[in-house]
This record gives sequence, structure tokens and C-alpha cells, in this order.
Amino acid sequence: MEHMLQEITRDSLRLIREPVFRDYARMYLDIYDGFIGQVETFGLTFEERAAAQAETEALLRELKARPEIASRCEDASLVYRRISSACEACRMGLGTVTCHISFQCHRRCFFCFNPNQENFELHRSEKNDWRGELDAIRAEGGRLTHIALTGGEPLLHPQDAEAFFRHARALFPEAHLRLYTSGDLLTEELASALRDAGLDEIRFSYKMEDPPALQEKVLGNMELARRYIPCVMVEMPVMPDAEEAMRALLRRLDAIGVWCVNLLELCFPYHNASAFRERGYLLRNPPYRTLYNFWYAGGLPVAGSELVALRLMRFACEEGLELGLHYCSLENKNFGQIYHQNAPGQLDDPTLYFSPHDFYLKTVKAFGADALRVRRLLEKRGVERFRYNEEGGFIQLHPAEARHLKGRGVELALSVNVLEEREEGRICRELKLLRAVAEDCEPEKL
Repeated sequence: MEHMLQEITRDSLRLIREPVFRDYARMYLDIYDGFIGQVETFGLTFEERAAAQAETEALLRELKARPEIASRCEDASLVYRRISSACEACRMGLGTVTCHISFQCHRRCFFCFNPNQENFELHRSEKNDWRGELDAIRAEGGRLTHIALTGGEPLLHPQDAEAFFRHARALFPEAHLRLYTSGDLLTEELASALRDAGLDEIRFSYKMEDPPALQEKVLGNMELARRYIPCVMVEMPVMPDAEEAMRALLRRLDAIGVWCVNLLELCFPYHNASAFRERGYLLRNPPYRTLYNFWYAGGLPVAGSELVALRLMRFACEEGLELGLHYCSLENKNFGQIYHQNAPGQLDDPTLYFSPHDFYLKTVKAFGADALRVRRLLEKRGVERFRYNEEGGFIQLHPAEARHLKGRGVELALSVNVLEEREEGRICRELKLLRAVAEDCEPEKL
């Protein structure tokens, strides 16, 4: 019999028989509902929870069956043909750094999340000490494999941009160097200077809402960049209402010879809500697989963006496009943070298991009368990797020990956790529960 970990929703809550478990699980549903209510004060609403889920899941299964498609990061990232090594390194965030000269920008993209960045207003008026940042990493013996320059718009400061890459190349000769730009400020002289400074990759942020003349200018600069920069990419959010236009764009980019296109899940950045309302956008529900205070400043995913991105991946397969495509979901952006918080070697609780798949810490719980039954059984068998919480009325055990509970009719929960550093020291914080049976809890499945 095939089993599967199950999300606990208001509808499925009634299926939990054990009252202590049911009340415990309801606490997380209340937290989620409170979060939804807070977000909706911005004036945007969430889609119906299962609105497009069936179509998205079916399309995902179809894509994963295609030989041209590779699934990464628990299906949070899909690759057609090729992906930048910088995107591969992003999953764990090891050996990578992204710097900025300033947050100044001549564009006003409605989806921009830079206002969420720390010291945003300061860095709009003052330049950042990028040189000091790189020098400090080098002085501390840090090894960087990937270095990026972003903004604002870095090419508002062309001399600084050239100096950045020359300095980065001098400090870290083997590092992969990349630049993020809207692209309309690129000139042949600057492209030549950036190549000579050591730039490996340039990522153009193409805007579907730009006027046609500006779009043509950016496309022309992509052709220009191909003569100087080894890897020319496009990175752009997928608008839910722009599927046909984006198909035409992919054909055009393929003809130009763009190496790869990063299709990003469009996000609402907690401001400029009117622009999202005017376009009729809703928010994806649920926004995260695991609700948490993530560092990434992008915001919340917009409903329909992922579905259109997957359709574009299928389109690329059917068309046989030569360029690469990488669908990068909001979920994919958060892997590096969770890895750094939960990295192996930090555990001092034998009931926790570090998942190599999504980097969360997992433990198995039973509640109420079930917890007492499990405790007696584990003690009888000499199992040591468990803890009984009398006050909470539950027991937690290492997932590998769930094998002792097979066929015993015990209601189990898989507990998902992160480590956090607080004033009182490091704590383990539980984020969610999933309904499970013992067969679901084998570590290799988590």
C-alpha cells in the first residue's frame, strides 16, 4: 500500500482521531489563518486553496517525465537543457556572495522588492562599500566560487561596476562573476570593459510592461552582449496574464542566442498593492510549503505565475528551443537559508533528523494515549532516541525509530523544524505538522 505525508487542513483536521493531536494541529491552522488575515490587510486576496493545484501537479508530473527536463530541489526548480552554475550554487548558498554598488535605479518596476532590503533608503543615496565586503571575506580566508553584482541598476555606475569585477577577479581568480542589469544602459564600450574586467555572465531583466521601443533596445543590447560576454542570460518574473507574449519572447531570445532564461515566480513584495490589484492578480494559496519568516525579500507568490512558467517549460520542449530554461520558484529561493540554519553538525537532540532534500529538521510525534503506548513499546525494545513530553502530552522520536510502530495503528505526525539563534542561545523551533504513518517516516523518504 502506498502512503504519503499529508498536509493538515481544516477539512482533514476532522480525520485525526486522537484529541490531543487534533488540538495541537489546530494551533498551526490558527497561525496560518492569522497570517492570511494579516496579508489581506494589504488589499490583496488569496486564491481558493486548490484553485489551480490539480492542473499544476499534472503538468509537473508531465514535465518530470520528459528527458529534456531535470527536477531539482524537491521540484522547486526545473531545468530545460542547462542552468547557470550560480543557480546550482544558490541551493546551499556556499561560496557565494551578492554585492551592490547602490540601490539607485532609473526603473520603477511594480514588482520590485528592493524597498524590503535592509538600509534601502540609505543605499539609494550613498554607495555601498563593496570593496570592503570583498576584502573582508578574503582576509578571513573565505573561498568564493560565485560573485554577483546587483542593484538597483549597477550600470548607473559604470566605472564602479568595472572596478568591482576587476577587484573580484584579482581577489578570487577562479570565481564565476555575474552582473544583473535592466540592460538598456549597456554600451559597446562598457561591454568590452566588463569583459576585460573578467565578467563571465550577464543577466538582463527583461520587462514585459516596457514600451516596444525600450524592449527592442534591450533585445539589441543582448545581441551586443553576446559579442563580448561569455554567458548572456535573461532573468524575469512570469506574469500570469502574459503566456502568449512570453512564448513569442522565448522564440526571439532563442534566435538571438541567449544561453538561458531564468523564469522567476512573480511575487508581491508587500507594497505597491494597487498595481497588483489593477492587474487582477491574486496570491498563491498556500504561499509556502512551510510557513516561516524567510530572509529573502521577494514577498509572496502570485497565483498563476507558476502554472504559466510550467506551460512555458512544456512549450520549450515542444518547440525544441536551443536556449536553456530554468524555472525558479519562490520556494527555491529559501533553500540556502534553511541549509545555513540547520547545517549538519549543529544537532544536539538525538530525536532530530537533518533532511538532505529540503534541509529541515524532522522528528516524529505521537500524542495523548498513543504517546503512552509508543513510550512503553520503545522502552521495552531498548530504543533511546525518543523524548516524552508529559506537559505537552506527546512523544517525539527519531524518524528511523518509527519502524517499531509499523502496523500498530498509531496516529503519527511528522514535525518540521528549524534552528534559531536567540538571546538565550540556540533553540529548535517547530514550524508545521504533517499527518503520517510509520512507513512514511523512513529517513530516506524525508
